[in-house]
Amino acid sequence: MRKAWIVWAVVAVAAIGGASAQAPDPVPVPGATMGSVSVRVGEQSLTMPYRLMEPSEADPGETFPLVVFLHGSGERGTDGDAALKYIGPALATREMRTKHPCYVLAVQCPRDRTWVEPGPRSMNPTMAEQPSMTIRGVMAAMDRIIQEKAVDRHRIYLTGLSLGGYGAWDLAMRRPDVFAAVVPICGGGDPAKAALLKDVPIQMWHGSLDSSVPVARSRDMVKALKDAGAKVDYREIRDGGHEAWVPAYLPDAAIAFMFKQVRDVPPQGSGPDSGVKQPGTP
Repeated sequence: MRKAWIVWAVVAVAAIGGASAQAPDPVPVPGATMGSVSVRVGEQSLTMPYRLMEPSEADPGETFPLVVFLHGSGERGTDGDAALKYIGPALATREMRTKHPCYVLAVQCPRDRTWVEPGPRSMNPTMAEQPSMTIRGVMAAMDRIIQEKAVDRHRIYLTGLSLGGYGAWDLAMRRPDVFAAVVPICGGGDPAKAALLKDVPIQMWHGSLDSSVPVARSRDMVKALKDAGAKVDYREIRDGGHEAWVPAYLPDAAIAFMFKQVRDVPPQGSGPDSGVKQPGTP
C-alpha cells in the first residue's frame, strides 16, 4: 500500500514548559569552513562572511541535505562564527553528525543591516517587492553551495530565529519551490503572502510571553497559513519568553521535523515542483 503523508488537519498548539537550558557561546564550530559572498545591485554592493559545516564522511556520488540558517540580531557582525551560534552546536555533536550528516550554511548579517525591515513590533511585516541586500547574499551563497557541493536538492531546509525568523519567512516566500521544510522561530511574516507556502511543510515556534517579538506575529501567520490550506505545525511554548530556539533545536524537535521532509524535484524544464513527500514514499 502506498504510504500517504499525513498532515495535521487542524493547527496544533503544543503546551511546552518554559526553556531552562542556557544558550551556547558563539565559539567556532569544529569543522566549519569560512567563506564570503558578495552581491551588487546598481551602485550598492555588500560582502558578508559565512560559515559552512560539511558532512564528515562521504562516499563517491553521495548527496546530503542542506540546512540554511538565519541568525538573530545579536549575532550580526563580521567574525562569521556568531552566525552558527545556535544551530551549529545543535548539529555538531558526533551523534547528530552521524544521524543527520548534512551541510549547514550560515551567512552573517552586518551589524548595521537586517535580513528584512520588520517594522513596528505591533504590526505584521509587509514583504517588499525586492529582497534586501542581505537576503540576496543568502540566496547567492545558497546557490553557490548547491552548485559546488554534493547537495541533495530534495532536502534543502530553512530555519531562522528572531530577526532570522523574519528573514526565514521572507526567503521562503521568495523561493517556495526550493525548500523541503521551513522552521521560523519567534519571527514574523507577511500574512498576505502566506498562500505562497501552502505546499511547504512548516513548523513554527514561539513563546507565549515573548516580549521581544509578540506571539501575535506567529499566531497571525498560523491563521493565514491555515486559511490557505498550508501544512503547519505550530508549537507555542506556554509561559515561554523569547528564547524559543532552545527547545526548538533539541534533537527530537525542529531538527527531526526538518530531516523527515523530502521534496519532489521534477526533471529540469518539466515545470514547478510537485510537492513534498516523506522518505520512502513512492
